[in-house]
Amino acid sequence: MAASASSGADYYSGLADQETRLATVGYRLTTAGARWCPQVVPQPGWILGDLRQFERGDRAAARRTYGDGDEAYVAAIAPGSPADRAGLTRGTRIAAINGDPIAAASTGSTIRIDTAIAKLYTLDPAAEWTVTDAAGRLYVMAPASGCASAFRVELDGVQAAANGILVRMTLKLARSIVDDDELAAVVAHELAHNILRHREYLAGDRSAARVRATELEADRLAVWLMADAGYDPAAAIRFWNRHKRPLMRAATHPPRSERIAAIESEIAAMRASRTARPAARPPLIDALPPLE
Repeated sequence: MAASASSGADYYSGLADQETRLATVGYRLTTAGARWCPQVVPQPGWILGDLRQFERGDRAAARRTYGDGDEAYVAAIAPGSPADRAGLTRGTRIAAINGDPIAAASTGSTIRIDTAIAKLYTLDPAAEWTVTDAAGRLYVMAPASGCASAFRVELDGVQAAANGILVRMTLKLARSIVDDDELAAVVAHELAHNILRHREYLAGDRSAARVRATELEADRLAVWLMADAGYDPAAAIRFWNRHKRPLMRAATHPPRSERIAAIESEIAAMRASRTARPAARPPLIDALPPLE
């Protein structure tokens, strides 16, 4: 993550606002969809940051939004989440989780963030856990099980992506999506990639046909994730009708018309299934693709 040297405090305040939107959407999607996920972890409802993600010349401006200190910090908090209820705020420095110190400064701008994410994967999602800040204050985090994914807003790179444990979105894309339901459509799609283990599935063969198939699977599962979290699944159709340019290379991703048709079909199938049986499960969850 790198910002231009001209970036001021208003720029970072705007970044923090988009991080809060993503933290909120991510928390709702992961906790509401927890029962469909093969792996669940404690979901604190935060996005973490580190000043080392920014160019040295930009860090003074970033500090005016995120505070001072050399530890990983809370960049954003979802309202009503365990982090919010525990009293954490934007800028709280994270020194330890369950008493285990977060990695000290070393190479890699996100190593401390990644260490915190990895620590959450070792905890019982049904149990309380604690955060210690840089001043030694202890915060008790209520249990909140959610699908195993963290979230991050980045300043450059691929517009939206998932790597199995993280959903990333660029600041430019987040800013372009003013409707939270449309934002949820993009986040749910990337989260679906993680739930369906698509990174592993494509590890040995990223042919265009296989990538296109995973994109349509993610679109289909996203419909169910959005509905369970209280978002309008039809927002995915609105997003694709409004977003004329592909987020990724057209050679490996389905055309908009095919994606919209798949989403419309899945919405109809979900509504029919849940009319007959309100607790109906997403078909893709009952038949996870094999890892070849």
